[in-house]
Amino acid sequence: MMLRSLQDMYYGSPLHAWRISGRTPASPVMAIADDWPGDPDSGRSILEGTLPWRGRTTPVTADTWAPAVGCLGRHLHSFTWLRDLREVGGDAARLKARELITGWIDEHERWSRDAWRADVTGSRVAAWLGHFDAFWHTGEEETVARITANIAAQVRHLAGSLDSAPEGSGRLEAIHGLIAGLVGLFGQDTKLEKPLAALEREITQQIDEDGAHRSRSPILQLAVMAILVDLRKILRTAKVEPPVLLEDSIQQMAVGLRLLRHGDGGLALFNGSDEGPAWLIDAVLARSEAKRRTSQRVSAGGFHRLSAARTQIIVDGAEPSAMDATASAGVLAFEMSVGKQRLIVNCGASPGDKKWGAALKATAAHSTLVVDDRNAVALDVDGVPTGRPSRVTAQRQQDGGAVWIEMEQDGYQPTHGLLHRRRLYLSPDGTDVRGEDVLTYNGEPGETPREAVIRFHLHPKISATILQKGSAALLKPVSGGGWRLISDGGVALEDSIYFGADGPAQRTSQIVVRRSLEDVRSSGELKIRWAIRREDAKGTP
Repeated sequence: MMLRSLQDMYYGSPLHAWRISGRTPASPVMAIADDWPGDPDSGRSILEGTLPWRGRTTPVTADTWAPAVGCLGRHLHSFTWLRDLREVGGDAARLKARELITGWIDEHERWSRDAWRADVTGSRVAAWLGHFDAFWHTGEEETVARITANIAAQVRHLAGSLDSAPEGSGRLEAIHGLIAGLVGLFGQDTKLEKPLAALEREITQQIDEDGAHRSRSPILQLAVMAILVDLRKILRTAKVEPPVLLEDSIQQMAVGLRLLRHGDGGLALFNGSDEGPAWLIDAVLARSEAKRRTSQRVSAGGFHRLSAARTQIIVDGAEPSAMDATASAGVLAFEMSVGKQRLIVNCGASPGDKKWGAALKATAAHSTLVVDDRNAVALDVDGVPTGRPSRVTAQRQQDGGAVWIEMEQDGYQPTHGLLHRRRLYLSPDGTDVRGEDVLTYNGEPGETPREAVIRFHLHPKISATILQKGSAALLKPVSGGGWRLISDGGVALEDSIYFGADGPAQRTSQIVVRRSLEDVRSSGELKIRWAIRREDAKGTP
């Protein structure tokens, strides 16, 4: 808090205002066009005065910049949504973009904490320069010069504030804006040694050798990879040879991103992720120029992929990351899709939502086992992990086309003296999934365990019916076919909620298996077996 107060004092001082001033070209000297696809529906909403984002909306007019705070406010300040306006095209979109950019400058020409945060500033600089030709190069000379001068001030601010950017993906957003700004405003003559050194340092710290971003968040895997691909394009535009580390990281990240996709093209819902736009994922992968295929790797960043025929299972077999604020408590959770239909899911995420944010990070919001409705990873009231399992392991085996994985985590050891093991098996034809969850008491003191619950959250397009007096559940996708979920502990149907798709939350269901833990200390172990099997045309599993 003391450091932030000192930073606020400096950034808000005349000294900082003087430092970010200086001579600036009348307009950008090098085109670095933003050619990522946008969402025309979102663009039309912006024209009507409302910005949609991950199920929420905010007014977007020239005079509504002052109260824009929080996650939604940072998205608004980032201007990455300019590509949505660009997709609409026409004079109305062009005038709206200019109105919003000049309105922002009117309100935030000088530093303010939320609007000038380094990661947000980096995204905004890249967005403004990336849409120069689309929106404001034909404007009045005075307007163009004013916008250019403000970009230059933001670039100078970035040059001196990279270390203040949030650790993780935010640091890369700031570097992205700095390099885009230097190249766009000053062309090939600009010096990039320091920002390139910072880029390589962040890549080394953030990207694992297997191509996974260390946040372990699929949506951040996508976002970071898009930044790296864009940086490579900018460097090529400036005729600067991209670092070998940058090229290699893009190749590796593409493999990791493919591993985290379901059959519908969207992302798995782990650690703050929603499905993401499939068309954007396709674009990032296409522009990565990566040649390596998903089949060459079945794990990345602690996630494991089990595939057979049309069935895909993605499993979280590692502890939550300490990087970024997206880490969730869904240890050993899995998701399952068949073809383009998701069957078993996690609940997703709603960033910055005080009502749902922390709840969606809970273990119970994931398709895994929960003890006494407690989290396997300690979370504070805001959903930020305050402790982690000391050990999470996963071992994969494959034989004759069948594949299975054995995992273990000790997140319930400090609280209940319990070790959780999960085994998952997928048959060669993809029609038979078998699971076994085992809780073992290790004799250490802790709370007396009362109940174990295994949760199978269902996608909203799956209907569920309890059969045979609670011994099984029939899962019916809207696309046809059916799957039967059975358990030796019986099953029940409860309400759930889904924040995976773009838009408001969707009501859905979950299948739960409940077992008493009253005797686990004396018996030493509780074992729960379950299976999900495809039904044939006669309804036989």
